[in-house]
Amino acid sequence: MPDNILHSEHRKRMRARFRINNSLDGFAEHEVLEMLLYSALPRVNTNETAHALLKKFGNIRTVLSADLSELCQVKGVGTNCAEHLIFLGKVFQLAERESFVSVQADDFESVSAYLQNFYYADTVERLCAFSVNGAGRITGCSVLSVGVTDRVSFDVEELKRFLIYNNAESLLISHNHPHNTAAPTPEDILLTRNIQTFLHEKVTLLDHIIVGANDVTSLRAMGYFRAYE
Repeated sequence: MPDNILHSEHRKRMRARFRINNSLDGFAEHEVLEMLLYSALPRVNTNETAHALLKKFGNIRTVLSADLSELCQVKGVGTNCAEHLIFLGKVFQLAERESFVSVQADDFESVSAYLQNFYYADTVERLCAFSVNGAGRITGCSVLSVGVTDRVSFDVEELKRFLIYNNAESLLISHNHPHNTAAPTPEDILLTRNIQTFLHEKVTLLDHIIVGANDVTSLRAMGYFRAYE
């Protein structure tokens, strides 16, 4: 039997397995990645490519956060396939960022876990604002700046628009140190004070949380809010 027919029959069986329970339970990680590759590699054995990707990157999450040049180093992965994987990674990242609806803003452990997932694939710094409703739940997110190392300034107009659009009663801000610890810099502390001044008494700034490569820091817990409340 020709290889292309063998691959086609194998794909039919894999899809049938998924349809039985509409679930990935029982699938090995390489099988999940293999199926993700079907649309990008319609005529080849994606099982081999999936194994090669996992051998290089370790897990699906790292595969989907790799850059174009890294992905193209893997045998069987060309530019189109690499761009497909990068796109999927961005979609999953967007979905993760929209999962904040169940996060309670005053629960530091819950917020920390959410933010670590939120920033996991980022390789540059992002300053983000999260609106919080009267029940203490996060209701929206806006990126105020990207790749800016001097965080004394922020996009005032975007923050105004975001607060009005989300009818925020309070605000949580966060940014990441993708290649460093979560220890705040003098610029991080000054940024916090500038945003508190901007908000004045109209909206409460709950916290400024920094996500490092392996840790998370709360500026409120460190005492940087006391002199300004």
